[in-house]
Amino acid sequence: MHTNRTIEHGGYTVRAVVTDTETGRYSAAAILTDRDGETRTLGVDGDFADTREASDQALELALAWIQRRAVVSDRYVRRNRTGPRRDSDSVPRARRQA
Repeated sequence: MHTNRTIEHGGYTVRAVVTDTETGRYSAAAILTDRDGETRTLGVDGDFADTREASDQALELALAWIQRRAVVSDRYVRRNRTGPRRDSDSVPRARRQA
């Protein structure tokens, strides 16, 4: 097992773990540790010809997972209006002519 690369991203420490397979190729996983010390392991599908390729794929998967978690759904975003609030019932509306 090789853990040759560690990076910090989005509040996580990410370690790429590369393992030799029985076929002479390599498998990969990423171990993510958050600020509270909780860990999560993400396995990468496929087998790789060299350790660098396996490590790159593990880090790419981890970064995509972190960034996807950072996206906030619109329903959790408060939208503040600028200027006075307008009541839609009291606003005169122009009629369209056909």
